[in-house]
Amino acid sequence: MTLTSVEEKKLYKLIKKAVVEALDENLQRLKLELVPYVEEGEMEEIKKLFGTPKKYKNQKFVKQDL
Repeated sequence: MTLTSVEEKKLYKLIKKAVVEALDENLQRLKLELVPYVEEGEMEEIKKLFGTPKKYKNQKFVKQDL
């Protein structure tokens, strides 16, 4: 069985898409694992310094990919 050029291109795109999706999943998991644990006391200190998310509800933020 031989593949035509069109079939090869479709197969290549399909495999490439699957690999990209798998790498994205692993990257997302890695990003979450790299977020440091925050103890209760540290979290209270952060809240005192910066407040809660409600404090910033009217501010505009720029979303950035990590």
